[in-house]
Amino acid sequence: MKTSSKEKALWLLEQLVPGTGVNNLGLGLQVSGRLRPDALRAALAIVAGRFEVLRTVYRTTGADLVKEVVPADGFAVEIEPLALSGGSLEGDLTAFTDRPFALDGRPLVRVGLAAHPDGDVLCVAVHHLVFDMVSVALFLQAFIPVYDAIAAGRPVPAQATAPAPALAEPEPRPADLAYWRETLEGFRPDGLDLWCGTPRGRQPELAGASAGRALSAGAQQAVVGLQRAVRAPLGAVMLAAYAALLASHGAGPDLVVGSPVNVRGANTGAIGYHVNVVPIRIRVDLGEGFRALARRARDAFLGAMAHADTPVDELTGELPGIGASWQTQLFRHLFNFLPEAPAVELSVDGMAARVVTVENPHSKFDLELVGSPSRAEVVFRYSETLARADVEAMLDRFDALLVAAAQDPDRPLGETAGWSDADRRAVERGNATAAPAAYPTVPEAFRSWVERTPDAPAVVDGEHTVSYRQLDEAAAAVRSLLAGAGVRAGDTVAVAAPRGEAAAAVLGVWRAGAVCLPLDPGHDPSWLTRQLARSRVRAVLTGTGVRLPADGDLPPVLPLAGAPAPGPAAADANGGPAGPACVLHTCGDAGQPVATVLSHAGLAAAVGHFAAELGVGPGTGVPALAAPATFDALFDVFLALGAGGHCVVVPDAARTDGAALRDAAGGHDATVAVVPPGTPARILADLAEQQPGLTVLARGDELSAETAGRLLAAGCRLHRGHGSPETTGWALSGPVDGPDGPTGERPVAHTRAFVAAPDGRELPPGVRGELLLAGTSLALSDPDDPAFPTDARYGRHHRTGELARRRPDGTIERLGRIDRRITTADGPVDLGHVEAVLLGRPGVTAAAALAVPQPDGGHTVVAFAETVDAAGADDLATAVPGRLVRLAGLPRTPDGRPDRDALLALARKAVEQGTDRQEQRTDDPLVRELVGIWRELLTVEATPQTDFFASGGHSLLAAVLAQKIEELTGTSLELGDVFKHPTPTALAALLRA
Repeated sequence: MKTSSKEKALWLLEQLVPGTGVNNLGLGLQVSGRLRPDALRAALAIVAGRFEVLRTVYRTTGADLVKEVVPADGFAVEIEPLALSGGSLEGDLTAFTDRPFALDGRPLVRVGLAAHPDGDVLCVAVHHLVFDMVSVALFLQAFIPVYDAIAAGRPVPAQATAPAPALAEPEPRPADLAYWRETLEGFRPDGLDLWCGTPRGRQPELAGASAGRALSAGAQQAVVGLQRAVRAPLGAVMLAAYAALLASHGAGPDLVVGSPVNVRGANTGAIGYHVNVVPIRIRVDLGEGFRALARRARDAFLGAMAHADTPVDELTGELPGIGASWQTQLFRHLFNFLPEAPAVELSVDGMAARVVTVENPHSKFDLELVGSPSRAEVVFRYSETLARADVEAMLDRFDALLVAAAQDPDRPLGETAGWSDADRRAVERGNATAAPAAYPTVPEAFRSWVERTPDAPAVVDGEHTVSYRQLDEAAAAVRSLLAGAGVRAGDTVAVAAPRGEAAAAVLGVWRAGAVCLPLDPGHDPSWLTRQLARSRVRAVLTGTGVRLPADGDLPPVLPLAGAPAPGPAAADANGGPAGPACVLHTCGDAGQPVATVLSHAGLAAAVGHFAAELGVGPGTGVPALAAPATFDALFDVFLALGAGGHCVVVPDAARTDGAALRDAAGGHDATVAVVPPGTPARILADLAEQQPGLTVLARGDELSAETAGRLLAAGCRLHRGHGSPETTGWALSGPVDGPDGPTGERPVAHTRAFVAAPDGRELPPGVRGELLLAGTSLALSDPDDPAFPTDARYGRHHRTGELARRRPDGTIERLGRIDRRITTADGPVDLGHVEAVLLGRPGVTAAAALAVPQPDGGHTVVAFAETVDAAGADDLATAVPGRLVRLAGLPRTPDGRPDRDALLALARKAVEQGTDRQEQRTDDPLVRELVGIWRELLTVEATPQTDFFASGGHSLLAAVLAQKIEELTGTSLELGDVFKHPTPTALAALLRA
């Protein structure tokens, strides 16, 4: 017997998640007494005899679904013992219902009976192919009178045994098909993702749950008022609110929402699967008010209902971009506004009875709104790709959206949609960073310690220790040296000095009211010259052994050794907290220096914040691990000097050698360590084992779970943070309690963070967007600098390019750089995470990961590891979801950073060479056979590396593929195996395993 498009669609869903009852429906009934099994069997036989659909069975033959109707005299449903756990009755019925049916010609009805202390429990489980939710009530109406008569010994009423006419599915009408083609023209399903929960992968995840809540009194009143205000029925108001909620969470703005429609027509008593899920297309403009959206929703809904008899499955594959595959389905959100159901008191054989809800633990859709006109309650059924906390927050936001819309139906939805009072409180908590600064600038903090502990160590450099008094005197001498060279407040002075001498030089520059430009003498000479020219440096302070490039255009060079003894104390020419403290350079695309200017206030806020968070104070040693000419080098020194601690100078080898770090810092009370960018955090493990109380601050995107676990196991206090060149080094921070799970970070003092959509609209907690920063931590800039736009609420801010979401406790969870999150054949990959994992492996001194675009739209990851020896090469390869290239040294830009342009060229070459090697492996007979099947089904020139789904394959074709492979090899594959191994080479490896 021919199967319909709806039946094929339901069968396909069964294929996607084998081993579950994803398409099963359940009916639970509990009576106040005992049910008779013999009467149950007889009643079930009569009801099944009446309704042909209950006797319909299916068989699968390869990619075909064949159905037949079993004669009434040959059909029987056995009553099984229903296992009760003693726990939730609803849970037991759900487990019974969820057992899958085999599509092998056996009945698609299963009945269980159990004795319960409160009365017997009956559960009827039916496959969705022959049942829908409307059928539940129809089945009860047919079954109870028959059972009552049999149990009482009365004749069964004639109308209860008369065969019920089957409802034939009408053929699609050309006018309806034309309507749907026109309505859905140009729609793309890739805009349906919600920006919360877990992004969809290649393999469908259909585990589902539900959460609901009663609408608040304010929302109930709002719904009534909105119907009048926007002149739309209740269903259109609720649909518009649902569409606005979805759009505020990332879906759209071009939305298609599915809505189930009962298509029984005049045959209202027909049991079976007689539902169409019609697509309602709504364009949501968050710049408009609710009134305009509600009217569009009303018109779209009415138009869809007028053409609801045509199964939308008939259009699958006809519309561009819409197919049968998991990733290209027409809608992923459902609006299920149920019709009114009359309240009835059930009785079975004179016993009181109640219907027990049987939940379906699966959800084909990302989110489904379930409501009814008579109940002031909204239920969200959801795929467990969404977290329950996210769904409960969306319920609160739905309520708040209705209230706000009623207050002003023409207020732009972008100002209110997607927010609840709890969301606003979370943001306020997270941004409560205003606190009085102990000292407005770092020099003032340092001077306070000179007065309080003049003889305490300030800088420890090997065997040489400089006290606070001595460092202050040296800074005064530098100030005098600069004054003699004509340096004035506001001038820029470069400092090229070893770490042990840099503190006095920088403090001297600040005391002169000048701006400090740190230089690294080890950088390329031409890079140093460009920095000096770009910054219009007035003078250069040089330390012991430093030689600058010979250039007639260099500004005056002032050796620190020539600084005069300090004369009478003079007032410092400080430019104030808002003034510039230092200028730092990175290498731009054209090789020219790109300047970042940091303020005194920003530097003081960062130093003060981390001194408190990390516990830096008198006697605390901080090793100077960072490379010269970086913010981190300044931070190491002044984190200690601003809090009364001491900076411990360590050799360059200590940045990549744990033993060297232990030897240099272990004897100087170095109990707080800041891990600079690009430094393997694992090198601190040796020091941590010697000093279990070590406190470590590492950059979150460079801290792998493995390294975090090692540090925590060694007894470290671990903190992670985040910053960028456009901020004062650090903008977010927080403690790490364990190596697994997300860690929330809070903005540092006087900094505020918010998460925004691409249009700049702030997003509520739990919703992914771009991390934006505002406040004192921002670098100084010109007022019209496009890198620092202005927001009405937060003022001047910086768009970081980081993907993030706010957690309900107000903290920020960073998810990686937006431009570094890519999609590969194995799923999404964060390149920063790949680098962090490599940096945690022994022998790796630097790492870089890049994505090479592929013709199918995906990417191949190529990671580079700078290694000191060849040991562990195989172990390294397991850390990379792509290709690994080991180098003796990464190519670098003049400022010392990895040269990503040069690395990209190497990466492309590695992919080409790797692809060639793989493509030439056609000597494998099994791979050759599989390539032939690929070519037959996809009608493309397939190779051993052709991705089935990226080349036009979809779920139905994948079922055919699995059947052909079984015929070829004798091995039965589940559809999920094809999703996980989509190339001939990968599938051949699976078959052999």
